[in-house]
Amino acid sequence: MMTFIKLGWRNIWRHRRRSLVVISSIGIGVFAMMFSAGFMNGMNMQMVENTISTSLGHIAVHSKGFQENMKLEFNFNADRNMLGKIDRTPRVKAWAPRVKMQAMVRSSESSRGVMIVGIDPGREKNVSKIYDYTRKEDGSHFITGRNTDEILISREMAEKLDLLVGDRLVVMLQDKHNEIIGTGLRVCGLYETPVNSYDRFVVFTGIEKLQSMNGMGANISEISVLLNDKKDVDAVKSSLVAGIDEGSLEILSWKDMAPGLVRSIRLFDTMMFIFFAIIFMTVVFSIANTLIMAIMERFHEIGVMKSIGTGPMRIFFMIIFEAFNLGLIGVVAGIVVGMALNFVLSYTGIDLSLYQESMRVWGTGSVIYPIIRFIDIVNAVIIVFFTTFIAALYPAVKAARIKPLEALHFI
Repeated sequence: MMTFIKLGWRNIWRHRRRSLVVISSIGIGVFAMMFSAGFMNGMNMQMVENTISTSLGHIAVHSKGFQENMKLEFNFNADRNMLGKIDRTPRVKAWAPRVKMQAMVRSSESSRGVMIVGIDPGREKNVSKIYDYTRKEDGSHFITGRNTDEILISREMAEKLDLLVGDRLVVMLQDKHNEIIGTGLRVCGLYETPVNSYDRFVVFTGIEKLQSMNGMGANISEISVLLNDKKDVDAVKSSLVAGIDEGSLEILSWKDMAPGLVRSIRLFDTMMFIFFAIIFMTVVFSIANTLIMAIMERFHEIGVMKSIGTGPMRIFFMIIFEAFNLGLIGVVAGIVVGMALNFVLSYTGIDLSLYQESMRVWGTGSVIYPIIRFIDIVNAVIIVFFTTFIAALYPAVKAARIKPLEALHFI
């Protein structure tokens, strides 16, 4: 059998130019697969990380029903015992309390419905990146205290409401007695995140300030929990569920809170497999055509081999080995070039500033950093060798069925 493996290797170089064309088509297909996989992985990762770092956190603790309907009535008291259990849970990096509710902000020019979030500025810095996204020039700064008359709004909202840092706006909301109250707050700073939908509707103030405005006392809407590693979210969620046995509370991971995002990632993965299938359909036909041409050129030669006693299965496997050699060289070349490019781009990024607004709609940011996973390499190898085998099947069967007498008279 080793002899036929060697024959399969030597046969591909008998027509060097034709073999290089096939190898190039396989290599380009694998390269396209690696680049597109890296790009989509980077997009998906940045979508998830940006959503976690702005609004969700890895895990959230809140009252049952709050996720579906963020009403003021769904609040709870986070006592020291509960907070201590969260602190002692392994792999928890930080946590922060929040108060969330619907409100209206109004300037002299316009008004807008918003989600107002009361935060503890010190703890929020450790859980989300809102502090990092806040501008630090022209007087703009993050909220300085839990009970200050400050409000942090997005750059986009400031443009819509015609506001500058230092201007005052009116926040109108419904308190726990269902009465509409209005409070004037000063714009302390402007922020801009990679997530367009977040910037359009979310504003921040101190947690104690919002609690005094809505009359909910020391109660909060949720506790946002950040982990050391996103991969531990299911295990930590189970630990928190077991440790916090409050029947009125529920503990959700980011996947529970953002099912649409999870579906989007699955959709992207499905689209990638369709894209790969289209790429390798061309590979199938190029390999099949090359092998059929090679068999027709060696028709007489194969007839001689069968005449001296070479069995059909040996002829079959010789052609299969020939196809696998083409696939092996192509897949190695494609993976090496694709990995090298993805490695460079993982540091430099792919700047899509020209499409910044579109990228912000997806929540990815304007610079994409590709990521190649080991499973992507495994998929590339499996797909190439599977398609190579399919492409070589008909030519190999045709070669194995050649009749020696017809082949010896073939010109």
